[in-house]
Amino acid sequence: MKVSFLGAGAIGAMFGALLRESRSDLQVRLVVRGVFGDELMRNQCVEIVGPWGQKKVSMGCSSNCNDIAGSDFVFVTVKSQDTQSMLEDAASYLGNATVISIQNGINDTAYADFVPHDRLVMGMTSTNMAVTKPGQVSMQLNGVTMFGGPNGNQANQASRRVATLFQGIRVPGLHFALHENILGIRYNKLAINALGYASCLSNSNFINEAIGAKHWRRDIGLPIVRECRSVLKQASIQIERIPGRSDLSRLEKLMHLMEIPLLGQIIRMAIHSRFERNPIVFSLLQDLRRGKKTEVDSINGQFVKLAKRIGCEAPINDTIVSLTHELEGKPNPKFIAHEEIIRRLHRETTP
Repeated sequence: MKVSFLGAGAIGAMFGALLRESRSDLQVRLVVRGVFGDELMRNQCVEIVGPWGQKKVSMGCSSNCNDIAGSDFVFVTVKSQDTQSMLEDAASYLGNATVISIQNGINDTAYADFVPHDRLVMGMTSTNMAVTKPGQVSMQLNGVTMFGGPNGNQANQASRRVATLFQGIRVPGLHFALHENILGIRYNKLAINALGYASCLSNSNFINEAIGAKHWRRDIGLPIVRECRSVLKQASIQIERIPGRSDLSRLEKLMHLMEIPLLGQIIRMAIHSRFERNPIVFSLLQDLRRGKKTEVDSINGQFVKLAKRIGCEAPINDTIVSLTHELEGKPNPKFIAHEEIIRRLHRETTP
């Protein structure tokens, strides 16, 4: 059985390596790009770091889409804005493969011209993986990965086959499952990313320096959550709970608990050392540091587009998008202080 990953970055390389480790019968192929990809192609292996320690997993790595030919499963793990171009390049080689999107954006329609409905699976992962150096990927935060049908439909046969594919992976805290409302699950993760991407504007440790800072919580974090929830409610999209820690409701509750004087101090002390050693690293922050284009238009921008489609507004997310674009493309961006972000939000959102 052949499994390929298109545009394998942190998520694609980690999941590809874990599958290769768990299933000796699998032929795993990574189609890679950039400096990270160059290192993988040079060594034909991925170094993965996690609860198991550190190990190197050998597998085929190339930069050619034609290497996915003959695959039973093709995972698309590129940034949302690259979906269309990647599918165009890979279309001739998809064959009868089941195609699975594990991406941050809501981009189901981008697949319509390339993959039959019954062979398309939409996924969401609440894990956090990061490229820590060329050729190496680290699991910063474990969690659940869920699969379901496209366009918010119930789990289809294809998604059931994908969930079965991952059954052999045995990593503490890492789970794979089906969900009947994968769209609601994906919007839950999208809202968390919208919150996390706002913390990237100030180059902040998401938990310790953003969520843990009173003024950031009150004037940036909680307003983003309220706006996301309001837009989803008006769009009649039922947000679904994500099992485990990476869930919007749990994160929102944590922010409210931190507002309680003594309890908030205890919580901050309890989580500080853990997230100081292993901070949650968002891909947007890595892109800003490298002077690259980010996928903010597919994350915070998705709430802006959804709001416009239903006749309302999402001014907070719109401002986060604008601020991100101001930082993009600069090799050494001058990140924005919390106070300046709050000032801009107030200026853009106050009538």
